[in-house]
Amino acid sequence: MGRGKVMRESSRLRRQRAYALIAVLWMISALMLLVSALVYQARTELRTVTAGRESAVAEARGDAAIQLALREIVSDAKVFSRQRTLDLMFDGEGVRVVVTPLNGLISINAASEPLLAALFVHGAGLDPARAQALAQRVIDWRDPDARALPQGAESPEYIAAGVAFRARGGPFEATEDLLQVLGVDFETYDKIKNLITVDGGSARTNPLAAPFEVLRVLAQGNTAIADRFSTVRDSGQGQVDTTSLMQEFIDQSSSLRFRLKAFVPVGGERFLVCSQIVDANSTASIRLPWRVLRAERSFGVVADIAAMPR
Repeated sequence: MGRGKVMRESSRLRRQRAYALIAVLWMISALMLLVSALVYQARTELRTVTAGRESAVAEARGDAAIQLALREIVSDAKVFSRQRTLDLMFDGEGVRVVVTPLNGLISINAASEPLLAALFVHGAGLDPARAQALAQRVIDWRDPDARALPQGAESPEYIAAGVAFRARGGPFEATEDLLQVLGVDFETYDKIKNLITVDGGSARTNPLAAPFEVLRVLAQGNTAIADRFSTVRDSGQGQVDTTSLMQEFIDQSSSLRFRLKAFVPVGGERFLVCSQIVDANSTASIRLPWRVLRAERSFGVVADIAAMPR
């Protein structure tokens, strides 16, 4: 009996030790998980802080490059009557700035119905019927009357469609307002957002100042014509033949309002785009020889700075 009791006691002690070992192992595992989570959180916060710092530095470089470009614009605005690309150095880093006079873009506040339809067809890739309808809806959205065009839409059509927006009966205040037009989805807007402006007042477009995508619209979607025109224009030749473009949509007026886009490398294949719409009229501001009308930031990916937009 005594021996059996000793054996039972020994077995109980072994079980207790095993349970204790299991408990210790569980505690160690829990502590390891906790430490791993803390390390992961610390690394995530460090990456966030680093990314924020890189973004802030890139923004400062982009804004500084735009200021340098503006200094060149106000010193000789005639040189910038056409779209120009400046490769600038700031703080030891190369920054590309693309300067586009606003009369080289399509004004959604002033463009005619045929030009808007061409924009939707050749800029957004829509079929002609839908493009025609959207062109009329853009005009109905901005005009002051309440009479809808045959394929257009005034507020009653918006109500019938069950959407929250209504026709404004006034000018577009931002390009994003185009998303309030009945039938304009984000995909369509995203394809044409860099081709349009609300800050240029002309109903026509100056092809000498236009980016390639706008030239393609003016060439009725003919990429070869747009590419050929762009090559000749950007070579700096005095006279450029515009007869291959849609004459009813073009003029060669000048503008002192510009869109400046600075492309700032931020590591790897990424770059920050700093964009400003600027009025370079000497009377635009009492403190500076220009006035910033709007500004925005976005990120993109490109293989190298040489491949950035011109």
